[in-house]
Amino acid sequence: MKITPLTTVEQGGLMRRISDLESGSARQWYWLEIAQNYPHGAASKKEKILGIALQIFGINACQAILQRLGLTGLALYQIASDTFLRLLQHKTNDAILIIGGVLALLIGFNRLPASQQLAAWCLAIGGAFWQIARIFRTPAAAPSSEAVGAEDSLGLQGLLITAGVSPAVSSALIKGLIQAPQQFLAPLLVNLPDLAPASQPSRAQQYACGALPWLIIGTTSSAIIGALPPVWGGLSVLVLLLLLAYGMHRSAKPLALLAISWLTCGLLAQLTHWI
Repeated sequence: MKITPLTTVEQGGLMRRISDLESGSARQWYWLEIAQNYPHGAASKKEKILGIALQIFGINACQAILQRLGLTGLALYQIASDTFLRLLQHKTNDAILIIGGVLALLIGFNRLPASQQLAAWCLAIGGAFWQIARIFRTPAAAPSSEAVGAEDSLGLQGLLITAGVSPAVSSALIKGLIQAPQQFLAPLLVNLPDLAPASQPSRAQQYACGALPWLIIGTTSSAIIGALPPVWGGLSVLVLLLLLAYGMHRSAKPLALLAISWLTCGLLAQLTHWI
């Protein structure tokens, strides 16, 4: 699927939107400095949709798609984005493994599609509550420190001077950032560590990453089992879960482990008919 890069006007608009989302931190000024090179203009439909996505899901969750669209300056969020995607992948793996394993057991026990549907629904709701409860019991991480006076300063250069950087060096860093954000990000972070965003997902993102894979996979599995003829529904779900796992990992090894574990569950269930 071809992705159309953002225009310079759309990039500038998104940078200013991200700056608003980062209000009160040094990153607010980071984006405003970069946005100086980009023209103002009426917001396009794409920019509005991406702006809504940023507000709902967070910058770290949207970083990958924004980078593919060509938005400049996103390297600042690379670590946070990687951490978010690893968490989402881990929680999705858990849901795929357990939901698929239970369905394989029920297929092996020759349970009716209605029983398989009920099990999928119970796993969807139970798994979501289990993940939410685990996160709720985990102490929240201490909030990351932000630059003092970020909202009232004269900009990113003022923050650098406050951090002890000489006016000449701070001016050179800002000019370099405006012209080549990727090249000057590393020295900027060395001189202003508070510019880095929190590496861990927010509490709301943790709840979403924990609960949504169970809810989506469980309810979708139940719908597929109900829509297809007996026997084929459960087997089709297992095949689709394998395809989903392949889409995440792009490797044959995780698929083989999943298939072997589900096949073992099904064979053990079948074995009860012979004992």
